[in-house]
Amino acid sequence: MNETTVTVVGVVCSEVRYSRSSDETPTARFQIRTTARRYDKRTGTWTEGEPSFYSAACYRALAEHVASSMGVGDPVVATGRLRISHWRRGEENMVSAEIDVQAIGHDLRCGTSVYRRSAPPARIPGPPRARKADGVTTGTDQAVALLSEKDEAETTAEVMELPVAA
Repeated sequence: MNETTVTVVGVVCSEVRYSRSSDETPTARFQIRTTARRYDKRTGTWTEGEPSFYSAACYRALAEHVASSMGVGDPVVATGRLRISHWRRGEENMVSAEIDVQAIGHDLRCGTSVYRRSAPPARIPGPPRARKADGVTTGTDQAVALLSEKDEAETTAEVMELPVAA
C-alpha cells in the first residue's frame, strides 16, 4: 500500500483536544503551524513565508502522552501519514491536510526537554540485572539479593546456570 509519510517541523498552535472514541480508543487532536523562513541576501535579514497548517491526530498511548506533554506554542517535530481531504462549505471548495502522527517530540533546537518513561518497560525473561559500583553489570548479583534463602538462590542459579555468591 502506498502511503505518503511526512515529517513536519513546526509549532503546536491549538489546544490539544483529548477524547476517547466510541470503542474507548484514546485520541488527541491538535494543529501544527509551520512557516518557512528564508534569508534575503539583498537585505541581510530573515523573512517568513506563508504559514501552513496541519491537523494532527494521535491514537492510543501516543494520544495520552501528547495530551500530557504538549501545549500551545511548543516547538515540535512530528512524523506520520499524510491525508488530504477535499470538501465543500457552501459554495467554497475546502482542502485540509491531516497527519496521522506515528511519532512526535519537542524540537530541541528551541529548548530542552526532560524525558519521563510513562510505565515500566515490559520485562524480558532472564535474570534481573544490577549495576555494581565499578560499573560492571551482572545478572546474578541482584538475583541472589532478591531471594531470601540460600537454597532458593542455589536452585535458581542451577536452573539459570549462573554462579552463586557465597
